[in-house]
Amino acid sequence: MDEIATLDFALNELRKGVGSLEESEMDGDTNCDPWTVRRLASHALNNQLFWGGLVTGQQTVTLEQVMGAVPVGGDLGAFADDVAERSMAMWGTDGVLTAAHVTPFGELPGSVVINFATIDALCHAWDLSMSVGRPIEFAPESIPAITGVVEATCTDGVRELGLIKPVAQVSANASDTDRLMAQAGRSRSH
Repeated sequence: MDEIATLDFALNELRKGVGSLEESEMDGDTNCDPWTVRRLASHALNNQLFWGGLVTGQQTVTLEQVMGAVPVGGDLGAFADDVAERSMAMWGTDGVLTAAHVTPFGELPGSVVINFATIDALCHAWDLSMSVGRPIEFAPESIPAITGVVEATCTDGVRELGLIKPVAQVSANASDTDRLMAQAGRSRSH
């Protein structure tokens, strides 16, 4: 999978996870305390709009909305569908992957920045699934591409910035999905 296909896979995992949420789950606790399920889903979706806007010069959401997990009202499934479509359109803009973009990590080419959007979608899809008791497993054919994204983004430097937690412990028989998410500081025991 190339960068765009990997992001599309990640967005679809997030979209499916959000689309499966029931209204009765929206006020539930998550593994991203103190956020509720609705706030975590809103954060995850708005983060995708933030990254897509960053590389296209559009302010689709504010950083305060994203990091404050400002809850999106109404049908989150429909919003997730819209976000996935809009995000893929922004990332598909000519020259986005080759241009340099000013990011919270300095100036980086789009081919690097896309990894942050991808890992964010994957981690938050996993977080939501764990929070509502429906763990997901990434398709085996996606594991090599996801491994590349994790290696590029879940680094000690990113941990030192406080953007991800330390590597989590996993059992000896953990799945590939759980091993990859552990690199981003996530575990089934949280």
